[in-house]
This record gives sequence, structure tokens and C-alpha cells, in this order.
Amino acid sequence: MAGAVVQSGAVIGENAIVNTRSSVDHHTRIGRSVHIAPGAVVCGNVEIGAAAFIGAGATIVQGICIGQAATVGGGTVVIRNVPDGVTVMGNPAKESTS
Repeated sequence: MAGAVVQSGAVIGENAIVNTRSSVDHHTRIGRSVHIAPGAVVCGNVEIGAAAFIGAGATIVQGICIGQAATVGGGTVVIRNVPDGVTVMGNPAKESTS
């Protein structure tokens, strides 16, 4: 999408969306059918599992793993790994109970 940046060594899976103004840094691995929403920042050496959703303006710091079908809410700052199927929100990211 317009203004998206994908750095060297990044791998983007089939049917994934790297949306407007989002940034995917070096050596990141994005699984199949992942959606990176507008303005999200994915730092280097991050792994995002299949069918995960990364919300608008979210930041994922380097070396983090986001599980399959996990959801990262808009504006969230992820500083710890997120398990499969879990939704996190806030700064720093915390599991959502709703």
C-alpha cells in the first residue's frame, strides 16, 4: 500500500496486507493472511503468525513473536511475546479480557 516500507531480509506470507504508512523492518517474518494496519511499526527480527491482525499505529519492538490469529489493538506497544489467539491492548500491551 502507499507509503509502506518493507526492509531487507523481511519475508511476507501469501495474502498478507502491509497497509498504508506501515513499516516492516529487517529480518521480520510475516505469516500468511496477516493484516498490518495503517501506521503500524514492526521492528526488526519480529515473527508474526498466520492470520494475526496488527492494529493501526501499533508498535512491536524487536525480537517479539506474535502468535497465530492473535490481535494487537490499535496504538498498542508490544514488548513481550503474544500467544496464539490472544488479544492485547495498551502501552505496554496487556491481554484483553473483554
